[in-house]
Amino acid sequence: MLQRLRHVLALTAIVGIVATTGVVERAAADPLATAQAQAAALSRTVQQLQTQAEVATERYDGLESELARAVAQQTAADQALSAIQAQAALAQQQVVDRARALYETGGDPAVLASMLTGTDPMNALDRYHLATAVIDYESNSARQAAKTVSRAAALDQRDATISTSVTRLQVNAANQAGRVRNLLATQRTALRAATSTVRRIVQADQAAAAAAGAHDFVSAVQSAGGAINLGGTTQPPNDVVAVAIAAARSKLGVPYLWGGTGPDAFDCSGLTQWAYAHAGIQLPRVAADQYNAGPHPSLADLEPGDLLFWATDVTNPATIHHVTLYIGNGLMIAAPHTGTVVQIQPVYMQGFIGATRPWA
Repeated sequence: MLQRLRHVLALTAIVGIVATTGVVERAAADPLATAQAQAAALSRTVQQLQTQAEVATERYDGLESELARAVAQQTAADQALSAIQAQAALAQQQVVDRARALYETGGDPAVLASMLTGTDPMNALDRYHLATAVIDYESNSARQAAKTVSRAAALDQRDATISTSVTRLQVNAANQAGRVRNLLATQRTALRAATSTVRRIVQADQAAAAAAGAHDFVSAVQSAGGAINLGGTTQPPNDVVAVAIAAARSKLGVPYLWGGTGPDAFDCSGLTQWAYAHAGIQLPRVAADQYNAGPHPSLADLEPGDLLFWATDVTNPATIHHVTLYIGNGLMIAAPHTGTVVQIQPVYMQGFIGATRPWA
């Protein structure tokens, strides 16, 4: 009986140990699984917020570019209005002065009457032509003065319209800038709320996603009939591209700044615009407009110097939110997003919409 009791107790202990071991294993596994789930959710959130911030940044860039044009137009309109107002004031004063002079001499009839003085018919005829010319000149001056005043009124109206447009753009740009800041603040809050373990998993997941995206790009190029020599060197197709790539390379390590156009900070489209400006090619300010700055080579025909674009809808170029400068062999120079610097990255396929050759 005692021996049987001991046997039961031993079995109970073994079962307890096994059960405890299972609990310990589950306890060890659950935090990791939880961290992985949290990391996956955080990765999705961060990616969504980054994309939304890029979209908002491009809209801000577009508004700022439009605002700059409107301000330039306003300055030109103000200058033209000042000049025409001065001209109108002078013309009006001339009309007033001539009218006073005619009044003091008896007006137009007095001028005509002057023809009748003297006895020489030829002198009278000369005086007649002279008087007619004077009267015609006065009438023409009055008409020109009226036109000048009318032009001044039209310019004043145009100036007011441009001023209204400038104010509207300033408000819209400020609102869009506020949206960018809010998105970035939300992203920072989400990252701060995560544990160090979750952040490490997120970084590992992002690195794995980048590697997978680079592999997908190489496969896509090869499937299209092109070739990529990873690790090789590629010669720029011409001097223009060489200058643009050299300019972009000179800014490696410079911080990303939304709305930045250089030379000390850039956003994505600001970098490509700045680089090509050094090669004598003026690109539009925003990525969606840069997409239309040249022909669109296929994946198989990509060359260094081509601009690469990403969109939220790969069937709609109007949704483009990111642009980089291709340097060959599956690599690009990019200003990725807030918190990063201008850097060389592998090209990835997720959200890739196409390429543009601005130098063609």
